[in-house]
Amino acid sequence: MCEDINTSTANGKFFIRMLTILAQLEIERTSERTKFGMVGAVKKGHFVGRPPIGYDKVDKKLVINDIESEVIKRIFDLYIKGVSANAITKLLNEEKALNRKWIPTLVDRILSNEIYIGNYVHRKTVSDEESQKFVGVAPTIIEKEVFNIAQIQKQKNLKNYKRKQTYVFMQSIKCPKCGTIMGGCSSKSHTGEKHCYYQCANCKTRVSEKKIEKQMINFLDDMLDFFLLIDNTYKPYLYQDTEKELKKCNKIINELNIKEKRIKSAFVDGIVEEIELKDELYFIKNQKKLTEEKIKDLTIKESTQDRKNEMRLIYNLKQLEQIKNKSYYVRKNHLWDKLNKEQKQELVFKYIDNISIEVDKKKNVSIKKININKKEINDIGYLFRENCFDLVVNSNDKSLILSNYNSKEDIDSYIKSLSEFYKITKSNLNIDSINLKELNKRNSLLQIIPNKKEDRFDKEKLTLLLINV
Repeated sequence: MCEDINTSTANGKFFIRMLTILAQLEIERTSERTKFGMVGAVKKGHFVGRPPIGYDKVDKKLVINDIESEVIKRIFDLYIKGVSANAITKLLNEEKALNRKWIPTLVDRILSNEIYIGNYVHRKTVSDEESQKFVGVAPTIIEKEVFNIAQIQKQKNLKNYKRKQTYVFMQSIKCPKCGTIMGGCSSKSHTGEKHCYYQCANCKTRVSEKKIEKQMINFLDDMLDFFLLIDNTYKPYLYQDTEKELKKCNKIINELNIKEKRIKSAFVDGIVEEIELKDELYFIKNQKKLTEEKIKDLTIKESTQDRKNEMRLIYNLKQLEQIKNKSYYVRKNHLWDKLNKEQKQELVFKYIDNISIEVDKKKNVSIKKININKKEINDIGYLFRENCFDLVVNSNDKSLILSNYNSKEDIDSYIKSLSEFYKITKSNLNIDSINLKELNKRNSLLQIIPNKKEDRFDKEKLTLLLINV
């Protein structure tokens, strides 16, 4: 537009075309240099743009903001417990969290952002270009397993909508024909009684909820008994670094106290308005309450460390009673049946990932496979590794209690405690000479404890406990 070029002649048109081609070349070269620069910066751990909620930017790198990161953790925790993004948004706005306006799309973006597990995805929103993922470029706020569970839950929620009826196994039952997660539907009988069903959107297969619950009642009783014990007794052990967490919580309390003094001073000096002061104080109050509750839980963990062996003994005695086919608390008192539908739904949602069923021609239901929530499995694995409790395994149709590796001193101490309740026969065997088939013929309950090696040249040994009943 600025050049005096005659576009009516062939030479003029050619000159215009050359100028536009050169301009386009310069644009594309600049774009390439920018992309290479951004990739190089990210690889060095430099974050490009504004830091996401939960982080601060220091020397071009992301560092965790202690106060904001607690809000991020809470969002993920609430979501994997079944609270929707809309409900989380409403809760955060009521609490005036971080003194900002929360919207469902922001919560949804947080739940999808891999930066919280340390990864940065470049050009994720550009549809015509392949995105690049850079792993480990930021400190993690959320565990990878928790993040993955949230993504699975998001996929389930795509087909979910508000229902008037409560379904115990909502989003958990797999269609016996096509494997799709079945939705809920209900009907009324001529007496006015409501009946719940699970129906497949693809093949229209329909299964009664009562039939599923009836087939699962023994497992549900066991699950309720086991996970109540885990949550109420062993949960403190899931904090792997109590001292570090306590220091972090106390640091947050100090930061909130400083922030409270600063905002009050700013109000006195006329820098902030009264409404802004109230919002900030409301958030600080709520955040201090949540942090103090966490400190209380961590303190309980420290106070119960010395009781680990005692709790492990109690759990094993409980398992021995079950192996002997004696009734135990939950089954004897039919605790599952005493729960209302909302409580049942909450427990199934928390502990069960999905259930595969089979339906015969007479519409009889049988349970094919039950998959436990992956996070709960990881928690159980951690507790087993830390010798908080032992696992019950099945060998040749007989239940056995299997321990993790224990030292000779720990084994002797455990046998001494167990001997107060049972007559114990102990034997030590090399791992290559054990014959479980022969041992199972004995009319005794059996526990297997692998021995820790005192020397790297020692052979693998097992301590077998024959428990006379």
